Formats: sequence, C-alpha cells, structure tokens
Amino acid sequence: MVYKRKDKPEFNVRRSQLLTPFGIGALMDINNQSVMIADSEYWDTNKCVKVHDIRLEKVLDAEGFIEPPVKEEEDVVGKRFPQWYFSPEDRSLRKIDSWRQLVEAKGIPSLVKAFNQKPIDVRKRRTELVPVRIICACCNGHAQDFPWLEWVHEGLSYDSYKDHEITLGSTAQTGSISDLIVSCKRCNESRNLAGVFDEKNFPKKLERLGVGCKGEYIWKKGEEGSKCEEDVHVLLRNANNFFFPNISSSVNIPFKENKLIELIQSNKYYSVLASELREVPREKGITKLKEDELINKMIARLAQEIEHDLDEVKNLISIKFFDKASEDHPDSVMDYRRAEFEVLSGKEKYDEESERFKIKAFKREDLSGYTHSELLNGITLVHQLEVVNALRSYSRIQTTDSELMKEQSLDGEKTLGKSFEISLRRKDNYYVGMRSLGEGIFFSMNSEEIKKWKSKIKESAISKKIYKKMSNVRFPDEESYISPDYYLIHTLSHLLIKELSMSSGYSSSSLRERIYYSDEDGQEMYGILIYTSSSDSEGTLGGLVKQGVPEKFFELLTAALEKAKWCSFDPVCIESNSQGRESLNAAACHACSLISETSCEKMNVFLDRSVLIGSIEEPYLGFFCGGNN
Repeated sequence: MVYKRKDKPEFNVRRSQLLTPFGIGALMDINNQSVMIADSEYWDTNKCVKVHDIRLEKVLDAEGFIEPPVKEEEDVVGKRFPQWYFSPEDRSLRKIDSWRQLVEAKGIPSLVKAFNQKPIDVRKRRTELVPVRIICACCNGHAQDFPWLEWVHEGLSYDSYKDHEITLGSTAQTGSISDLIVSCKRCNESRNLAGVFDEKNFPKKLERLGVGCKGEYIWKKGEEGSKCEEDVHVLLRNANNFFFPNISSSVNIPFKENKLIELIQSNKYYSVLASELREVPREKGITKLKEDELINKMIARLAQEIEHDLDEVKNLISIKFFDKASEDHPDSVMDYRRAEFEVLSGKEKYDEESERFKIKAFKREDLSGYTHSELLNGITLVHQLEVVNALRSYSRIQTTDSELMKEQSLDGEKTLGKSFEISLRRKDNYYVGMRSLGEGIFFSMNSEEIKKWKSKIKESAISKKIYKKMSNVRFPDEESYISPDYYLIHTLSHLLIKELSMSSGYSSSSLRERIYYSDEDGQEMYGILIYTSSSDSEGTLGGLVKQGVPEKFFELLTAALEKAKWCSFDPVCIESNSQGRESLNAAACHACSLISETSCEKMNVFLDRSVLIGSIEEPYLGFFCGGNN
C-alpha cells in the first residue's frame, strides 16, 4: 500500500514497482493526486524481509537489502507534491493547505476525511481539485514547486503579495505552454508561462524573481533544505527525466566461502552486533571485539546457535566490519559479472547443496552435430536462480547511465557531465532491494571464432558503420560497447528473446537478458543469460529452461536467424546505418530486433542484424554466414 495512513488516500502497487518506476523520490498519481514516494526510513523494518547477497554487499559496501513491505496493513509513505492545486470551477490556484483550511472551516469531520482521500473545492459544488502540471527540479536531485506567486508579481516584494489569490487560466489557442496564464485577483497582474521550458534563459528569469533552488529532498525523512547553486529546470509533472533510478543487479551465486557469513547474517544477534560495530573506526572496533564483554557474549551465543567455531565466527565478523579497505572489489558491471560467467560456464565451482541455484551444463563436445554448434562454447540450463536488484540511487534531469556498480558520488557531487547520483543508502547501511527467483538459459560464444570473424570484417562496411558510432556515445563508459562483437551478442540475445516468446509460454516482456562481455585479450567473455523471474516464493514454472536442451536450442537459434533475414521494413531497415537513441543502432527496428525496454539492459541500443546475417552489399560477412577463416 502507498500512503495509507489513517484517512489518507490508498493505492495498490507491486513491490517491484517501488524500485522502478516508482522508486524513492519518484512521482506517482493516486486518486488524481500527485504523490512522491518517501524515504524507506519510514518503513517498519521489523516487518520487512532482509535479503543478503554477499558479493553485491561487498561492492556496494552495504549491510544488506531490505524489501518493501508486503502486507496490506503495512505502509509505504508518500508526500503530496506538487503542493499547488487548482479548481476547474473557477481556475483558482492555491496550496493544498489553503484548500484544506476552507474545508476545516465548515466544521464537518466527514468532509475533512473525504478531502484527505481526494481533495475537493467545497466553496460551491465540491469540485475535485487538480494538481498543477508543471514542477521544478535540478540536476542535484532536488525538487520544488513552481514559483506561481513570484511569477505573476515580478518586481514586487514578497510581503506585498504573499496573501494574494491567483488563478491559472488558459486561452486554448495554440495548445502550447504559453496559453496558460497566471492572474492575480487582487492586483490584476497577469503573466503567461511562455519561456518556462527555455533552459538557457529561464534561470535568469528566476534570478530576477529572487528564486533559486531551495535544496529540498522532499522524500527524505527529517531533512531540511540547504542552499543549492544548480540551475532550476521546469518539467512537466509526468516527464520521463524527473526520475532516473540507478539499480545494481546480481545473480546471487552461493559460493562455499560465503556460506558461513550468510549463516551469521541470518542470526538474530547479527543485527544488534551490526548496530554496535558499524560506525566504529577500525582500531577502536578491533579493540571492542577483543574487550567488550557484551559484544563477546553475543558473538558466543551466535556461534553456539549456528554451531560453528567461536574464533572462526569472530574472525569473519572482524573482516566484515573492519577489513573492507583491504578487499579488492570490481568496479564495473562487467568486472562484477565475471564470477557469474565463470560459474555459469562451468569453470568455477559453487555450493551445489544450495537450493537457490541449480544448473546443468552442456559443454562444447555435447553440442557437436548441430548447425552452428562450432560457434558456441556451451549451453547451461539454469533450473533455479536468484536475482537481487538494489535501488542504490537516483538522478534527475539527465541519466548517468554509468557502468559502475556503485554510486559514483553521494548527495550532490558531480559525476559524468551534468549528472548527479543521489544516494538512497539507509542510515542502517541497507539499500532497498528485491529478491526474485526464476529460471533461465545461458550460453557462451566461441571466442576464437569471434576473433576470426572480427579479423575478417576489419575493413568491411559492416565494421566501419559500427565504429563510426563512437562519436554518438553520450557517456564515456559506453564506448567499450561500440564494437562488432558486442553488437553481435546483444542483437543475438534480442532475436532469441523474440523467438523464445513464441515457444516458452512467457511473453517477451517477461524475459530478460544479462550480457557477459569483455574483449580483453586472454580474458574474453561472450555470454548471454536469458531468464525470467518472479518475486513469488515458488519462482517460475520451468517452461523457459526446457527450451535450452541442445536439440531445441539449436532449432530456436536457426529459426531466429532465419527470421532475422527478413524484416517488414526491409530494404530500408537492412540498409540503415543510423536508428535508435543517438543513432546507436544500425539494421535494427521494432519489426525485427527491438524488444520491451524492461527486457533489454541497454534500452534497445547497440543493435545491428547485419553482424549476424550480413548486409545486402556484404551478405557473406555475417557471423552466422559460415567461413570465418
């Protein structure tokens, strides 16, 4: 439930939606009201499930992950934003508290309750109030109301007009923002909204009004605003660039070396120990572990309950809290995924007794005899997997699109360009996260064959059109994906997802990709995991993993490649060099290669069919056209 406190509005929402699109700091509409999802610090953590993924915790330097409340009687708090509402009756524009005062003046408790559920104008016919459509935000993650009073009273002191009543009218002539006119009932001043979306000149207009960013994180619990020097941008309330969630995801692989620390974290004494040791400096903490009688009693009881050696448990707790600086953690997404790739490829061992991860691998020799089998290294059926997604931060105005696993900076420090990440780390060092169970198919490509193919197409038009896209990349850490081999595995993933949706029983929007990529010499990584998952405790139904058996998989692969040869927009599509965001796609469109954006890791960019099946001019240079020597 969102914002269900006493007589406040009530709304059902899936827990997974509280990561994206309705994460902390995002706006959602409830009963024709606009509500910002508030801090997870408001949640009753005793009723929330805590999730652990040791690898992800190490990278994010987190204690763990807390899932959103699940039961109907538990609350997820929201805060009304914007505060300004207008009445369609006479276009009067007031703050919500001013409208509420009119209701309270009636002295009817049931009317106040009705207003809290759905704000109404009680002056005449109890007309439902409407939140204003435009708001303000800055690149530093702050948000605030548009300065309605100041806008119409430019050049006057605030004290002279602070009690004036204003209206928001419309000329309805052009359908543009300039049709909206703010008028003052008392002094007859009026001004339209022309130019509010002019990012270059609007900050100067606000400066003349004496208005700047107030530095408010409206969603934060107990947070006062502080002065912010960033320019204020005007946005539509439902604008896509108001909230960009930054989510770190992990396939939670049970390594044997992590088994004991997971057991320790699941014990009731661990949370008490964590609160005692978390903020203690290293030297003092080590001394406290040795000398504090209460700490040592709790560790002794913990070790006794989990039936492990006391010294071993104590040593792991010491490492967990005080030896973080000595640990070498991967920074980038692909570096982090290498451990997953090694296990899924059958190169590394894992705890096979664990119930959350079950796989069956087919090696290269098991695949012989099938069409294109020489181009693959192996196929792995993932009967059971656990995926953990953590909402680590958000950004406004411009996405960071970073390939880093953790926050680039916290609370207002600059990152790439004019983007900022605002940390959503809780005071107890947890992040909001979700665990989901599912199944999938993993396969890895033959790196030697890819090397031969890249060498073969080195001077080709197919290769050149991809490398030309380097100048189109907005973020430097995306540059590594401007390569024919990444376009190859990413496009292949999309084609297989479209084909699997026809045979697995799952829609394409239910399937997701996880790409494993590195072209570093000697450390090549060309893997694709296509999976489906559910937050339900039982996971999924098994229809996907059955399609990974070699006989069926190669039938799917052949069918997908055959369909890729023909697109309903050909020859325009196959001959195209520039499609999609920033023109980062080539021969790829909605009819042939694009899938649901929730299924794609890269928002449907870095795609090109011609790297798989060749182009009209070079039909023999596709990876699957044979003869890569």
